[in-house]
Amino acid sequence: MRAARAAGAILPFAAIAFAFAARRGRGGAAELEPHPPRPGAVSPPPFAVKLPPPTRDDVEEGLRRAFGETVHPAGGLSRSLVGDFNGDGSEDVAVPVSPAAGRLEELNDGLANWRIQDALDQAAPGHGPPKGERSAVTVEPQDVLLAVVHGYGVRGWRDERARQCYLVRHATGAPLEARPRSDLLRYVRRVPDDARLTGDVILASAGRRPGFVYWTGARYSWHPLPSRAQPIAP
Repeated sequence: MRAARAAGAILPFAAIAFAFAARRGRGGAAELEPHPPRPGAVSPPPFAVKLPPPTRDDVEEGLRRAFGETVHPAGGLSRSLVGDFNGDGSEDVAVPVSPAAGRLEELNDGLANWRIQDALDQAAPGHGPPKGERSAVTVEPQDVLLAVVHGYGVRGWRDERARQCYLVRHATGAPLEARPRSDLLRYVRRVPDDARLTGDVILASAGRRPGFVYWTGARYSWHPLPSRAQPIAP
């Protein structure tokens, strides 16, 4: 019975690893090996209320409330992800978006409600520059960004008061799937020392290298999964 339960837990993640291998062909397959969670790791609080899957209208309304008319979904709203990405017990949403035409100045305004981040910029501290100053990371016309809206209370990101939001570069690579933190910790040999990995994660590649996007407690960052292949810059 224990073996059957273990196989059931590993199967979803194994499918993701196989998908990466299929994309990479002769370049080498992802090398995923199970590892137990770190001692003393803190689990996020459970959702207070189990919310139904979001509709297209729900996602459109959430994006409009957070970002106004400055962005639009890239590749359709079917790619929207839900999870507790910052580990506070409230449901968040993440959607690939592109800049709306003529809105770059507004998107890059230091007084905007959102923060612009680069998931590959490991040196960026904190939440970014003080309010009113432009971010060192700016949105370009061709960018595809991950728009993340953090939830508020039991209704999560659907609550009218949910206004904490981010635009993240280099965070939309395939397979772009939300996964529980507990799934990830079975396979990752070591997470970054500065990370408090308390929330769900987003599986996303950087170029052809599989990895995941996670909330550090201050920003969204990308970290690779174990792999034989040499990393390829996005």
